[in-house]
Amino acid sequence: MKKLVFLFALVALFATTTQKSYAQLSDEEYNYVTMDLRGILNLTMTTNPQVDFVFKTIQEYRQGITRFNATKLEVDATLAWDLFVYANSDSWTQVESYSTNGNPYLPAEILEMQSSVTSAAPVNVNTFSSLLGLTNSAVAAGIPTAATQFLAGEAGTIAGGGSAFAPGTAADNPTTHKFRIDMRLKPGIPATFPNSTVLLTANGNNETYAQAGYYYLEVVYSLVEDL
Repeated sequence: MKKLVFLFALVALFATTTQKSYAQLSDEEYNYVTMDLRGILNLTMTTNPQVDFVFKTIQEYRQGITRFNATKLEVDATLAWDLFVYANSDSWTQVESYSTNGNPYLPAEILEMQSSVTSAAPVNVNTFSSLLGLTNSAVAAGIPTAATQFLAGEAGTIAGGGSAFAPGTAADNPTTHKFRIDMRLKPGIPATFPNSTVLLTANGNNETYAQAGYYYLEVVYSLVEDL
């Protein structure tokens, strides 16, 4: 009986050794997984793009009109960014005149703006400031300079001593990625716009006060990757 058990054990050991002597069959396929991270910069205006100022009383001429939260902007970005603002011309465009006297050339700078978000740039709109016209803003082909008014960030990369705002969404970062822009116009009597940094007599017919009429000005908000 002992011999029979030993014989079975020997056969089992031989069978196991024989199986291990053969390589296990296998097969392989491969995936090549790629990732393409596109930089995203989204600037959204959530208010009506047209802001109206109508001066029809002496009090409105004297005290001016302020439009709080006239423009609301939201930024969603996956990379560091800057936001700047400028007028797309040096002066307002007169659509219709209501008088034969007064100066029809009104510099862009008569419009004052103030942002709810603070910018560290040397030229900004942290408090009510004259909006720079196209020439005074020094924006050329959509590229700003240190003379441009920044709502966020400034000219120059972080490594070069500038500043930028961090990536993020407006929903998650309301204090830095949501902008509330107040606008103000104060003609005075006569309408000389005393708060403006540019005088009305610079061009036009050299009259020292504005001509009654209907005007418009295009304001540009530009969101760019950290410059």
